[in-house]
Amino acid sequence: MYRTSAAPAPHGTSSPVLGLRSIVHRRFPAGEHRIDDEFSLRHFQDLTAAYGVAHRPDLADRGNPFAAMAAALITEHDLVAEPVQLGVVAHATPDLDCRLAAPTYLSEVLVPDGLTFTLTDNGVCAPFAALRLASCYAQRHGYERALVVLADQAALPYEPECTPAAAARGDAAVVLLLERDRGRPPLAVREQPGVARADVPAVAESLLTELCGPQRPVVVAGPALDPERDLPGREVRPVAPGLPCTGVWAELADGTGPLALVDYDETTRDLGVCVLAGPR
Repeated sequence: MYRTSAAPAPHGTSSPVLGLRSIVHRRFPAGEHRIDDEFSLRHFQDLTAAYGVAHRPDLADRGNPFAAMAAALITEHDLVAEPVQLGVVAHATPDLDCRLAAPTYLSEVLVPDGLTFTLTDNGVCAPFAALRLASCYAQRHGYERALVVLADQAALPYEPECTPAAAARGDAAVVLLLERDRGRPPLAVREQPGVARADVPAVAESLLTELCGPQRPVVVAGPALDPERDLPGREVRPVAPGLPCTGVWAELADGTGPLALVDYDETTRDLGVCVLAGPR
């Protein structure tokens, strides 16, 4: 197990190699996978007790595991029709059932010696770190394709302590199929840690200018960002709260590029920016 985050890239040193081939998104209805069995009750009792949180089994007894949502999208859209060497799962909310790991599912559908891992504890900016890591691994190991799975689920048998922008109010997944292709513009991603609330406008503008140059694409902004305060002078498409890890990225799946995706985590103070030309 690695416990890490993507370090901030020095100006001008990023060399992304993967472009976006396809992106799919779905909001899922209430799931039927139960978490009120004996094992789950004991697991959540131990987990909540360790953090001094009240166990509330009355709040949730069933839902959608990340693995099930990922499998539904990957199968429906045939995203592994060609060999995929790398799978990354990123999420801001805990998975429903610790016995059903999404990376384990991915290991079954990738090439036999493929690499899979999960990126968590990065808050709402986990997708940005996941994309950077995917590109780094592809560059280091010569991978041709990668799947990045982003997931949210709201069935928690306790009351999470988080900001309104980071709270999950539904279940959803986004799957990005990335591919090395000289004819496809690579992803351009930056993640800046330690950004104070007052510094968000200046840092966001600096990163957008670095990645976009004179172009001014539509900016899809996460719910913690105020368009007038944090992105003045930009054409902004705000995203409503409720899907902390997938909400911003669903806008890319539902539209066309180029787009600049910007999100801010008020707890970790991470600011993420990604510029995409859109899937081809």
